[in-house]
Order: sequence, then C-alpha cells, then structure tokens
Amino acid sequence: MRNLSRKMIFLTIILISVTALSTSAFAESGMENAFWNRDWQTMDEIFSSPAISPREKSIYVNGLWLQQRYNEGINVLESIYRDYPNDLRTYADMLYILGLERTEKKQEAFERGKVAWESAPDNLKYYLAFAMGRLSRDLDMQDESLAWFRRMYEHAVERRHVTAALSEILETGASNSDEAAAMLINSPTNAKALAILATIDPARATGMAAYALGRIAYSAKNYKEAIRYFELAFEDVNIGEDAKYYAAFSAYHERLDDTAYKLWSEAVLTGFEYPQRSVQRLEELSKRSHKNDIISTYKKAAETRVADYPDVAVDALSALIRIGDAATAREAEQKLFSEHASSIQAANIRWERGWAAWKGRNYRGAYDQWAAGYSPNIRNGELASRMLYWQIRALERLNSPVAAERVKTQLISAWPAEYHTFLVSPDGGIRREPVPEKFITQSDLMDWGFVTYARLEGANITTSNVKLADVPTLYRNARISLWEDEYTTAVRTFSVMQRVIPSEDMASSELLKIAYPRAFERDVRAANEKTGLPIETIWGVMRQESLYQPDAVSSVGAYGLMQLMPATARQEAGKMSLPDDAYLKPADNIMLGANYLTGLFARYKEPPLVFAGYNAGGSRVNTWIRERSTADMPEWIESIPFRETRGFVKAVLRNIQVYNTIYSE
Repeated sequence: MRNLSRKMIFLTIILISVTALSTSAFAESGMENAFWNRDWQTMDEIFSSPAISPREKSIYVNGLWLQQRYNEGINVLESIYRDYPNDLRTYADMLYILGLERTEKKQEAFERGKVAWESAPDNLKYYLAFAMGRLSRDLDMQDESLAWFRRMYEHAVERRHVTAALSEILETGASNSDEAAAMLINSPTNAKALAILATIDPARATGMAAYALGRIAYSAKNYKEAIRYFELAFEDVNIGEDAKYYAAFSAYHERLDDTAYKLWSEAVLTGFEYPQRSVQRLEELSKRSHKNDIISTYKKAAETRVADYPDVAVDALSALIRIGDAATAREAEQKLFSEHASSIQAANIRWERGWAAWKGRNYRGAYDQWAAGYSPNIRNGELASRMLYWQIRALERLNSPVAAERVKTQLISAWPAEYHTFLVSPDGGIRREPVPEKFITQSDLMDWGFVTYARLEGANITTSNVKLADVPTLYRNARISLWEDEYTTAVRTFSVMQRVIPSEDMASSELLKIAYPRAFERDVRAANEKTGLPIETIWGVMRQESLYQPDAVSSVGAYGLMQLMPATARQEAGKMSLPDDAYLKPADNIMLGANYLTGLFARYKEPPLVFAGYNAGGSRVNTWIRERSTADMPEWIESIPFRETRGFVKAVLRNIQVYNTIYSE
C-alpha cells in the first residue's frame, strides 16, 4: 500500500473531487466518516464511546494500522476477533499477523500464519505468503522462506506483484533459472537475474531460461544467437508462442524470410498470444518476399479464425485489401463490410476514403463513406466520434443543416467526453450528475474497514471478460485506488468499466472523476504557481504522457510523469536552477514539464501546435506550419502526418476540456 498517510481525501455523497471519493455507499456512522477522512483524532474519541459496535471497532483497528499503532490494534483486534463473520476472520488474521510481525513477535505471527493459510481465500494468499516469507526469513528458516515466496509468486495477479515476488525469490540466493528468466522478462536489467543466467550452459538452456537469453540477445541485435535460444523454448507450453514470435522477428532481421514466414503464419492461423501482431508483420514481409503465400495465409485466417479469434479474421481481411490484387481486394472488402461492418478495421477504411474525398472537396462522397462506416458498436470512442463529427462538417458543406443537427445530437448523446464531441458542444456532452446509484455498492470487507483487501475482489476482471454486472465491483475498486493515491490503477480500472457502461451513464461528471483524477495535486499547483501554466493543461499532458505513473519510461528513454527526454529535462533544469537529475523526482518532473510547455506556448501560441511540438519536436511542427494549407484547426490536426502526434494532440485537448468541465465550480 502506497503512502496512505500522504494526504487527506474526503468522501461525500458524490465525488466532489477526484481524490474526494463518495462515502454514501461507505459511511453510515461517525467512525466510518472519520476513517475515510483519515480523521484519527475523531476516531479515537468515538472509540471511547460505550455504544460502539464490533464493526466500528474493526474499522478503528484498520485506522490504527494505517497509523502504525500496532500494539493498540492488536489489543482491540483480540477483543473483537470472535465477532467477525466467518468469511472475514482470515482478513482479521492477516492484520493480526502483520501487527505481530511489526511488534517483533515473529514466531507467534508465523504460527498464526500457518493456521490462517488453510482457510485463506485466493485473493488474500499473495499477501499472506509475502508475510510468511518475510517471517520465516527473519526466523532463519531459509528453505521455508523460499517456499513461501514461491507461493507468493504463484498467487501474484498484477505485474507489480509478480515482480515483487520474483525479487524476494532472487534475494534468497536459491532461485532457479526459470525464475531468473521470468524476472528478466519483467525487469530486463535485474543484476541478480542476469548473473544467474550467465552461469547457464547455453547449449542446455530450456524453457523460460532459453527464452530470456533469446530476449537478451535480441535486444543486443544478435539475431542469429537469439534464434538459437528461442528455438530451445518452442515446446514450452507457457512461453512457446512468445519464443516463436520473436524468433520470427529475429529471422526477419537476418533476412531468413522462409523461417519468418513459417512462424508468423503459424501464429496467425493457430496462435492466441501474437496473431494480430503477426498479421502486421507478415504484411511487412510481403513487401520483399512470400507475397502469394502470405495472401493464402490471410484468406485462410479470414475463414478459420472467425469463431475463435474474430479480430484476427478481420485484420486478415484488412490486410488482403491492402496487398491483394484487384479481385482479391474487392472480395475481401465485400466480406469485411458485409460481415464485420462495425469493426474498427472496416471503420478505418471508410474513414480514410472519406478523408480523401473531403480533401478533394467531394463532400457528398465523404459523407457517404463516413455514414456507411459509422456504427454505435465501434469499440473506439475517438474513431466513432470522429466519423460523426466529420459527417456534420460534410452536411454543413452540403447545405443540410437539419441533418447536421441530427447527427450533432447523436454525437453528443453517444460519445460524451470525446475530443470531437467538445468541438460541437462546450461541455462535451458531460452532465453534472452523480454516479448512477446502480454502480454504487458495498462489500463486507469495506463494511468492516478492510479497504485494501476489498480492492482484490475484482482483480481478475479484465477487458476480455468484463460484464455489466461487474461494474459496481470495479467502480468500488477504482475509488479505493484513488483513496490510496493509486491513480494509474484507478484509471485502468475505469477503462475496463468503460467497455460495458452505457453511453448515457458515461456522461456523469462524477463518474468521470475516476478517469481524470487530480493526481499529485500539490505538485501540480506548485508548477502552476511557478510557471503560470493552467493546472488543467498540466494534468491533460500528464494523463496522456504517463497515465500518472511517476516512474514511467518510454521505449526511447522519456522519463516520468511528463515523459521528458533527459536532454530536454537537463536544459529546462538549467533554466530553473535545478540539478541535472531533477527530472527523476515526480515534483520536479512536473515542474520541468510545465516550464517546457510554457516555452512552447510562448513560441507557438495555439494549443494544438504546442502539443504537437511537445510530442514530435519543434522542427517538425515548423515544417507542418510552413506546409499548412488550411486555417481550419480541426482539419489541420487531422492532417498531421504522424499518427502518434495526431492522436496525442487530440487526447490532450480532450483531457484539458474534461478537467475544465468536471471540476468547474
């Protein structure tokens, strides 16, 4: 749990701010309100009341743990242990064990942990195994410690938990090569893992170890060596698909096209880890060899993968349209538009054709393509809202204001809080409304104060298996994440919810505060005061650049919340009399990013140009300005030649508008 005492976060009947979370579903007593407000003094006063219930005492115990008042917590916990419902008693055991550990009663904690393990629910076993591993290590039971850390690894769900478990295993000095390899896949520079793999005879490496050695060789561009390692992992059920994909990539770099074609085709036709990426890779390969073979693979995938992996079938059809001869492309297009009309792939083709017509001033042709390509079932809000917005623009050019107004109403209703929606509506379709009551539920764990463990209840819900019935659990988890200052986790949880939430519910300003938190608020306001840059702009860029991850590192080395390149960061640090490495600290990273943006605003004035410069660099923006052929800013944004920059500009403009709207007084 991350720095829970760092700031006060107030919960009220609705989300008044992103870090001020709803308590109507949580709190019905003074103890609950004080707990969620972290008002420890009030909690102490209420605890002295003779009428306090066991449930309120449990909430008080959890508050004591947050304050690290373990001895007091143990005493209270002992007095109410038998009052816990049976299904919550193991969570009380977990607190008890942690309290004993932190008050140096480690043998007692260990014995209690062994008993608790037998009845512990799966979502608690990671944390319990972690505690037991630490305890047995401190009690000089090294073999026991390793066994518990391996249980911890076995029950890890989130990537950060996997990395934490592997770190503990490696620290024991008794890890095996597969564990070292798994660590390198998650943390490629881990010194202990690298040292273990360096002792392996390359000729005898298998499974995960062979794969990790292959990835190391691949990263060093030693592609022939990488292929040899990857081949040793082909038969491993856990990592075989990964090994084949990267072996194909290595073969492609070495111009071993037969091998690359064979492995990528296999992934397209039978794989589940990399088939869509393999469709893309085969298209690149077709430019130099095996074009007819690749077309045959695509045709087969379009027929055979509809049932088990329809996105692969649709990707294959899209690729056939691009690389097939006229007859093949025509047949694939007909199949795509008739059988997969609401797919992103079909919509993208319609969009590009409509945009070409628009640029040629064929507004009827543009409208027809965009109208045919739009579907409310398109699983991409930016693309769907774009299709509707440009329909409006085309209808206006065709002097059809009534039809344009009808599409505008549809855009605002169906796609609130999207960039294109803000272009036609000042509030972007967002309504000042509370979170729908159907999404607000309570759980027993929260009722009794076990907040962190309550968040585990929806840990296995993902974008691939989420259902509308899961939304209350996910919403509860997202609010808890914000309360714990886990901004990235909250936003990612929201993105899973978003897959199934009806559009009318997505318009709630209070619900959107989960996805647009006031992250690192003190530091953001300090940067605002220093540079004059609006806080909404800082948050808008931060959200798109790092999703509020303070230690985020891009593939090109950009670092931190504002994703600053080290050279740029050092330059800005010099201007602000900060150390060269200041960008490594979240507060300074925000300050340096804000200062850099302020300079771009002074240079370019218009926000889209500023954000394009932040993403793609000033020299490119200067070129785009010189070549600018329209004064219409939305049209200029759509014409940005870099897809990444185009998307970045739109996303930041949207983020700023959302922040301004949901937090306006």
